Amino acid sequence: MDEVTIRRLLVVLSALAIVGVCGRYGGSSLVVERPVESPDLIVALASHEWERLPEAARLAARYSTSRLVLTLPAAISELNCHDCGNRVARLVRMGIDVRRITVVPLVASGTYGEALAVHRFAAGVPARKLLIVTSPYHTRRALATFRTVFRDTAAEIGVAPAPDSPADPRHWWRTPYDRWYVRYEWLATVYYALRYGVFPEVN
Repeated sequence: MDEVTIRRLLVVLSALAIVGVCGRYGGSSLVVERPVESPDLIVALASHEWERLPEAARLAARYSTSRLVLTLPAAISELNCHDCGNRVARLVRMGIDVRRITVVPLVASGTYGEALAVHRFAAGVPARKLLIVTSPYHTRRALATFRTVFRDTAAEIGVAPAPDSPADPRHWWRTPYDRWYVRYEWLATVYYALRYGVFPEVN
């Protein structure tokens, strides 16, 4: 991709970010769902465990041969892994065999760091089909990030938005949770394009 193309894409993304922060569809346009049948790995991204873990457990119950992967930030805080120490135990209480759960430590921060860590782990398994579980507003950027990191592989990458989230994408401007998350994600989308060359699919 040449420099002119990248600049044009950044202009488009910046415009989309403004629309996303200000427009009626700013919330719903962040949410995508890309199913993957019989994934080798179900990856529950760190943070927001109250909404992400129940969906990861449901998917693990549906796909009994899948391995469930949890990402672990290097420096843990309430912002990046709210309930890190109890995640495995919570999944076991939800009926998931502890032998199916793998915790993957990160060496870089953020969603990009999670994708790098899972890429490294998947190469050693090996795994060809991955399903990412995350919060609804995070799905578009998470999917684009994982697909960018895995572009040197033939892996199929999908994403599942957690239905237990309080997010209301069609009326995102009504609550503090939605307003904060939508603005954060649009700004993060532009940052990821600049920093990592991650460009979400447009549809």
